[in-house]
Amino acid sequence: MGKFQWDKHHESLSLFLYLVIFFSYQLPSSAYTLPDKYFINCGSNIAANVSSQTFVSDSNSDVSFTEQNSFVTYNRQASETPPLYQTARVFRKQSSYEFKINTNGTYLVRLHFSNSTDVSDAIFNVSASGFLLLHDFTVQKIGSSTITKEFILSIPIGKFLIYFVPQGSSFAFINAIEVFPAPPDFISDEHTQISRTGNSSDYKGLLSQALQTIHRINVGGPTLTPDNDTLLRTWLPDDSYLTNSGIAKNSGVFSGRPNYDLVTDFIAPDLVYRTSKEMASNDSNITWSYDVTRYARHLIRVHFCDFISVSQNILSFFLYINSNFSQNINPYREVGKLETPFFMDFVVDSDDSGFINISIGPDSNSIVQNAFLNGVEIMEMMGKSNLVPVTHKSNNMSPFIIVGVVLGGLVLVCIFGGLLFIGLRRRKPKPVETSEWSPLPIFKGSSHGNSKTPSKEGTITASPVPNLNLGLRIPLDEIQLATKNFNKKLQIGKGGFGTVYQGTLRNGLKVAVKRSQPGSGQGLPEFQTEIMVLSKIRHRHLVSLIGYCDERLEMILVYELMEKGTL
Repeated sequence: MGKFQWDKHHESLSLFLYLVIFFSYQLPSSAYTLPDKYFINCGSNIAANVSSQTFVSDSNSDVSFTEQNSFVTYNRQASETPPLYQTARVFRKQSSYEFKINTNGTYLVRLHFSNSTDVSDAIFNVSASGFLLLHDFTVQKIGSSTITKEFILSIPIGKFLIYFVPQGSSFAFINAIEVFPAPPDFISDEHTQISRTGNSSDYKGLLSQALQTIHRINVGGPTLTPDNDTLLRTWLPDDSYLTNSGIAKNSGVFSGRPNYDLVTDFIAPDLVYRTSKEMASNDSNITWSYDVTRYARHLIRVHFCDFISVSQNILSFFLYINSNFSQNINPYREVGKLETPFFMDFVVDSDDSGFINISIGPDSNSIVQNAFLNGVEIMEMMGKSNLVPVTHKSNNMSPFIIVGVVLGGLVLVCIFGGLLFIGLRRRKPKPVETSEWSPLPIFKGSSHGNSKTPSKEGTITASPVPNLNLGLRIPLDEIQLATKNFNKKLQIGKGGFGTVYQGTLRNGLKVAVKRSQPGSGQGLPEFQTEIMVLSKIRHRHLVSLIGYCDERLEMILVYELMEKGTL
């Protein structure tokens, strides 16, 4: 009985583990679903349905835009135009749409434009996240009635703005906008890079670039519209890009469903992997030539799904890019079984020809001499630009916030000013570099009195000599500068009264500076008397008193310098 119960539990556990493993294999295709926002119908008051997606009116959505600079135009051929292109939001000045992004990641951004007569004269730039997406864009040269520009961007959490900037006296417009997160691992950051000379190296940092889709090709199959694509993409047939259509043939349509073991149908829909082109003869390569921007960097994605082989591991072939790079393709080595999609990415530098050629050809070591290709995507890589608008903060600030900011700034200025004032008051003056003597102690009583009682309060920096001719007072800093801080090399005399230095004032006047010292017999009264007497006497046989200094208990007299004479 116990053994039976154990077997029953063991059987239940095995079934549970089987279900876990089964659903884990199904998880990659079911973990992502196409979001319901943002899909915006610009300028319209009503929603528009495109395929399985609803484009909501921009005025009735949670997306904000610059209303004061915009107006709405209606397509005059509205009855013949798809609903998404019947209205457009027009901007006469720099304007923007703002989206709230809740998750970091890779996003698909699509801009829809109509080629109606109402907007055919528009010339404008479009930018987002520091990238100039469209420069001097106009619909005049577009052969079709509508056009969609697709970009792939890494967008962080926060506000995402798309700017529309009219050029000159023109205007800008937009019919519809899509902004939604791409499936997980839709674009990786590291790839093989192919230089113009065909050399290969590792490339890192793709996610820091913006990608603009240039070509999306369903090789060997028909046009695919958003109605039959998992991410609302459009795929075009490859025939017009063949350099020699006579050496290629369509493989037919695979009737089953591909095995999405390594990729999901969000990378490319079924109809891309169920059709392909293969070699019509086993001795000629098939080449497609795609027009691209000269001297630009591109991401090339090639799609494969081997449904043409009758058994496994009998087919390998070569992929060529620009005839100077080759990559061996072995479907069995890549995925391990037939009818299983996979893709390869390459970063390719274009040359001055304005074309990138992609070719497939046989491998002489393969059992079967053939080659095939299911799909091609070419995206131009775009770096940051200096031509994008500077993001400005909203001016719709509350008056209370403005007042608070102003008052806070004033308080900070007052605090800083007070600290600066205190710091200047407490800063010690530059000491006089001399080893001969120190300032005299302060005496109690009047600063010019005769009291000899030293004060215990320290020294002072105020003048000890009042009621003198203040016009003759010279700052101590000026004298220090003139004598190079009483440099001994400028000493020209010395006696019991003190030391005499030669100096030059800021105005170029050469002077003799007599600096008294303790014990010279000259006290404050004598110093004061000498200043008052010499300041009033002018005689050609007497040197003139230029000034004096009594700062920090110094007793310094400054005379006119009589070169080669006695003081």
